[in-house]
Amino acid sequence: MLDITVGLVTWKARDLLQECLNSLEDGLDGLSSEVVVVDNDSRDGTLEMLQECYPSIPVIKNAMNRGVAPARNQIIREARGRYLISLDVDTRVLPGSLKTLVRVMDQYPEVAIGGPKLLYGDGRLQLSCRPFPSPLNILIEGTFLRDYFNNSRFVKDYTMEDWNHSELREVDWMYGACLIIRRSVLDRLGHFDEEFFYLYEDIDLCFRAKQLGMKVLYIPQAEVIHYLERERKSIFHSRIKTHIKSIVRYLRKDYYGHFWRFS
Repeated sequence: MLDITVGLVTWKARDLLQECLNSLEDGLDGLSSEVVVVDNDSRDGTLEMLQECYPSIPVIKNAMNRGVAPARNQIIREARGRYLISLDVDTRVLPGSLKTLVRVMDQYPEVAIGGPKLLYGDGRLQLSCRPFPSPLNILIEGTFLRDYFNNSRFVKDYTMEDWNHSELREVDWMYGACLIIRRSVLDRLGHFDEEFFYLYEDIDLCFRAKQLGMKVLYIPQAEVIHYLERERKSIFHSRIKTHIKSIVRYLRKDYYGHFWRFS
């Protein structure tokens, strides 16, 4: 069995995808691996670029944009690695980081999901770890209210900004820009929930892992560049309906659903 399957889902992001794949040329050194790409009907030259520059990488071509969770599940069904590296196209893997993720996961067999330290393009730390969000967390993070509560203890506890991000630590969830998932737990844990077209599918997966007694581990010894700033992305954008649908599903299924099931 291979060490890892690196899975990338892309939609109209040809240049970002190419930079990410270029970083894997060094990032996969020392690992037995495969890379699988799902193209969600990009129509921006992505398929032509992959054929020209990476003819050996298998590409799953969707005739429509199926969303993130369904596409990631397509990768899982094809994966031959002991671990799945779920990677966003707006990332650049730093040398040695994937090998570090595998080494730490091998060291802690009780961990189902791990994630690296994320950095912005200029090298600044990206606050990528969170407790599971409450409705108030979601409201503040996704609206103008965030600008009025920057220094509040409530916000800082949620963003975990006062914690030393150089420490290995069990957390509730991490940004899905780069996650390492133990392949052997997926039969018990289940795949990504395909009702999450975009956003919150990573939170939901980590939530289900924690409910089953599995651990989610932040692994700062591994570092990945993540160019886009998720935490300040307002819910009021061009995909507002999709975003709100994901929020409602998370709250009903996980945040409130957990208490309903055990009350």
